[in-house]
Amino acid sequence: MKDLYQEILSQVTAPGQMFETKEVINESGVTFNEYVNFPDSIRGYLDFALLHADKECIVFDDERYTYKQVFEKSAQTANALINEGISKGDKVAICMQNNPEFIFAYLGIVGIGAVCVPLNSWWVPSEVIYGLEHSDAKLLFADQKRMQGLESLKDVKKIVTTYTPDPLFRSFSEFINEQSISFPDIEIGRNDPATIYYTSGSTGKPKGVLSSQKAVIATLFSWACFSSIMKEVDNQKNSNTPPLLDEASAILLCVPLFHVTGSHAGMFMSILVGRKIVMMKKWDAGIALQLIEQEKISDITGVPTQTWELLNHPERLNYDLSSLKTLGAGGAPRPAEHVKQLDSEFEARPGIGYGLSETNALGALGSGDEYVDHPQSTGRVVPPLTEIRIIDENWNELGEGEIGEIAIKSLGNMICYWKNPEATKECMRDGWFKSGDLGKFEGPFLYILDRVKDIVIRGGENIACPEVEAAMYEHKDVLEAVAFGISDERLGEVLCAAIFLREDSSLTSDELQSFLATRLASFKIPLNIKFLDSNLPKVGSGKSGWLGGYVEATDQSKNWK
Repeated sequence: MKDLYQEILSQVTAPGQMFETKEVINESGVTFNEYVNFPDSIRGYLDFALLHADKECIVFDDERYTYKQVFEKSAQTANALINEGISKGDKVAICMQNNPEFIFAYLGIVGIGAVCVPLNSWWVPSEVIYGLEHSDAKLLFADQKRMQGLESLKDVKKIVTTYTPDPLFRSFSEFINEQSISFPDIEIGRNDPATIYYTSGSTGKPKGVLSSQKAVIATLFSWACFSSIMKEVDNQKNSNTPPLLDEASAILLCVPLFHVTGSHAGMFMSILVGRKIVMMKKWDAGIALQLIEQEKISDITGVPTQTWELLNHPERLNYDLSSLKTLGAGGAPRPAEHVKQLDSEFEARPGIGYGLSETNALGALGSGDEYVDHPQSTGRVVPPLTEIRIIDENWNELGEGEIGEIAIKSLGNMICYWKNPEATKECMRDGWFKSGDLGKFEGPFLYILDRVKDIVIRGGENIACPEVEAAMYEHKDVLEAVAFGISDERLGEVLCAAIFLREDSSLTSDELQSFLATRLASFKIPLNIKFLDSNLPKVGSGKSGWLGGYVEATDQSKNWK
């Protein structure tokens, strides 16, 4: 008998349906599936906002904006950028905490065909300067805190947010004042670049992920398609899995907009259905509980740490959380026991997603009964544009149950790593992207088992160990250093380091952490540092062979505190 899931997939993608697909061949001769009915640009996608013009779009502290107001302020931003000399294809950066002006700026940038460059607001000034210079950004939207340390930049125009006025810079409100509330008429195509997100790679500085207009839109339509399929499957099975998208819903935006989870799953998906976006400046489980009750939050999409903190908050039972329908997560796996506890303690159902900045977060999704029944899985491949294979080191596809590297082919994949053709060539072939993650398939369900890349994922933030090691080597007393992750119930992993110092050194952990704080974002600084009495032994590759044996032979939680 035909699988119910596949049967409904065939129905929603059939000719004449919203998610009808067609085959297209790109400039390299690679065949992809593409939606027949989706907009040619993100600017066209923004017109969905006007279908629910009078509905609430953004709630931020005491501020409230309808979808019409958000559309108009974004259009004003677009016109102001043009008056500032920004043209289609120019790079414009954003570096600030979550606030409404982040959204207005983002939508205004992409609405004129410029390239939006969201920079990590936790970066220190040297990291921000790197992102600005590497991306060739011509203008920066930032809050006052992020402006500090950028005084030396002469080639980047700076606009400070209204929330932190500074007489040295123009405020956002001044910048868009008296501008037209209609978007300028600019021709933007599906293949035009749209965004550059920076992601920690396995070596060196963060890499800029350049994506096209169609890649972003393909992701959004694919999630909507998956939601439609799962809703119908559950209707026919009389299941209690809630829909991933609902017109009457409200999402708690509790992750930064500089991540694709925040911008795509939180912001852009809400525009499609008219979902209310309740924004948090930064995560606080206690404040989150208050907002869930006050704003009747139905959806949370963050990292596993956040839903785990909600579950364990001492005041949780004092709040009415009955509006919650989904407890989504991504960026890192949940322990199976966590999934079961969330499902038993909340009326809401847990969900999980897998994707990367390089795929615009498009990959696999697990929700409802399927996720609870397969809690160690990251769900099904998101249809109908995405393919996932498990491959060996020579790109050969492996069979079900075999472990190998996860490769993803989709219209959502990036164009390239900006200014890094070598890294692009290493991970992309014939439309496929090598993720750096090890996994396997069991039936239709994808399992993430480990990482090929030297990456630690702390609370959803990727940390490249070589980048941290390079910063440690800048200290004159450090002769050898190795950074690595150990498991942590709350954050998934935490970063640790083993250091071998010069013989006469008196360097302490606190001193080294302070040294690193001037060079790295705080989340990249090793939580625990162990100083060794001898050199780190090497294996044949030249890398440290000490680490694996030590970690396996000891109780990590005791030895690294």
